[in-house]
Amino acid sequence: MKMKNVKLLICYHKPATLFKDEIFTPIHVGRANARKKAAPGDKNYQWMLDNMIGDDTGENISDRNGCYNEMTSLYWAWKNYDKLGNPDYIGLMHYRRHFVFREDEKIVYNIENFDEESYLREINYSPEKVYNMLEGCDFITHIGKVINVYNHYIENHRQEDLDLAVDIMLEKYPEYKEITKEYFAGDYSNFCNMFIMNKKLFFQYCEWIFDILEEFEKRVDVSEKRFFISERLTGIFIAKLMADKSLKYKVLPISFIEDPVKIPIAMPVSREKLFQVGTTMTSILEAAKGYNQFQFYLLNDGHLEAHERQKFDEFEKKYSYCKIEFIDTDVKEEFYPLYVSEALSGINKCIYMSGNIVALQDLGEFYRICSTDDYYAVGTSLKDYDVKAQKKELSSYILVLNCGRLRQHKMWEKSENDINAGKHGMEIFNRFCENQIGYIPWYFVTRDRERDAKNSILHAAQTRGDIQLQATWRALLVYDEIEPWIDSQGVYSIFWWDNAMKVPPVFGFMAPNSRAIKVLYTKQQKEINEWGQANWQPSHEVEQVQQPVPEYHPVPEENINAGNEEWRNYSLLGKLRFFYQHNGLKKTITYSCGKVIKGITGKGSK
Repeated sequence: MKMKNVKLLICYHKPATLFKDEIFTPIHVGRANARKKAAPGDKNYQWMLDNMIGDDTGENISDRNGCYNEMTSLYWAWKNYDKLGNPDYIGLMHYRRHFVFREDEKIVYNIENFDEESYLREINYSPEKVYNMLEGCDFITHIGKVINVYNHYIENHRQEDLDLAVDIMLEKYPEYKEITKEYFAGDYSNFCNMFIMNKKLFFQYCEWIFDILEEFEKRVDVSEKRFFISERLTGIFIAKLMADKSLKYKVLPISFIEDPVKIPIAMPVSREKLFQVGTTMTSILEAAKGYNQFQFYLLNDGHLEAHERQKFDEFEKKYSYCKIEFIDTDVKEEFYPLYVSEALSGINKCIYMSGNIVALQDLGEFYRICSTDDYYAVGTSLKDYDVKAQKKELSSYILVLNCGRLRQHKMWEKSENDINAGKHGMEIFNRFCENQIGYIPWYFVTRDRERDAKNSILHAAQTRGDIQLQATWRALLVYDEIEPWIDSQGVYSIFWWDNAMKVPPVFGFMAPNSRAIKVLYTKQQKEINEWGQANWQPSHEVEQVQQPVPEYHPVPEENINAGNEEWRNYSLLGKLRFFYQHNGLKKTITYSCGKVIKGITGKGSK
């Protein structure tokens, strides 16, 4: 068997683990732009020069990488094919995404703790395995599953871009009409523009897709646009190939190396909301996997006392991946969304959170996937979630801000007149960002709207546990109707209370002193028995049954035992009345039934 010449391009835009051998061919995408930005002696840029080819030689579009993304490497390969040795097969991968060379699998391998030595074994790679895999094969692809291909795109990017690209494609290639309908109606798609094709198919693909993209570029303003549409166009092209019975192909899974990221999170904090902010931060840090870094920026009016600020030091002591910075400002809290990008002058993308929010998953994936490349901001909808709405408006609960673009367009400076005119902060924000707004995809956020929870419980085939379980699959939970400490029996309140109990004790969460309660209830019952229910009034001692956790002092055992003896001497009716007074009717019935069952069978009820 003659050995094939195979080149798999691996796209890099910054230094990372180098994958390079006779097949793996690293390529620096956007090198033309990187060269202009590189300072003299830039070690990162020099590393890229030393270790890989660039997409900026010969005929190329390297300087358009800002909108074409990894497609600049494919264009370079197409126009400079001989510089790669005129391979029989060519493919595309990314520095963090690679094919896993095992057939008949469609899963994504998430590699959290990357180990370079074992990674190639993990993806089952060797040149020989690749050669064997390609024997008698025209192309290799990856197929990922989504709920709906078309909706998945418009939930993350601009619908009008995809519609225009498809219109252009059908103008030029009407034979793709039926396969496009089928592809968009389905739930399987090629992602990341990853494939391996023989030379003939690769040239057909490049002629087809760059013809469409170049026309698309002529019809839109590309100054602030990235061509995410190329991924869906590639999916259509591959779907067409897969429908061709004369071609042989294989489907492989892909790996994804979870590169640690630094996640900036801006939050308003005030003296009145120390504990609420602490609960949100606790949930984020407790849900974290430990390798992403969280940088919290706490915006405040400057009136926080030193001891109040010092409470937050406990987070940095407990979580090594947490850093906190206070930003004092005279800007009112309602205008923080307008001001954040100005305050964080060195940051291009950040999360802004206000309100009562709990994180249920590590926010690394949310931060990476929730793209602002097409927008000024994406966030939770002001009204109901409708990704196809012509006019989108955001609430301030959760915003992912393209800080770089907002600074470029001088949002804070241009908002001054509206602020002075008395307009509301999010009203100004939504008007400034009109047509530059996206919604956070529904599968990232659960919103605790009371009507939704009641409808789900009463009218759907779902238990309370089922509803709560579904929430755990999403990264964030927003309490946007009723505070969870007020509606403590709400379907989602359990998540808030679970995190509230983990907040550092210095925040002063009031915990019940169960021993003190037992003594107090015993004393109260004795008073009731002596004075009668009608004449009895609770004393101020009831205030002593809750106390800050750090100040907890156990009640002396002898006092408890003395109190316990009092109610143990009651008659059966007196004990039941005592239990009812302090536990309610339902628990009293359950308790009584349990005692009866135990008396009859000799076994306790479960």
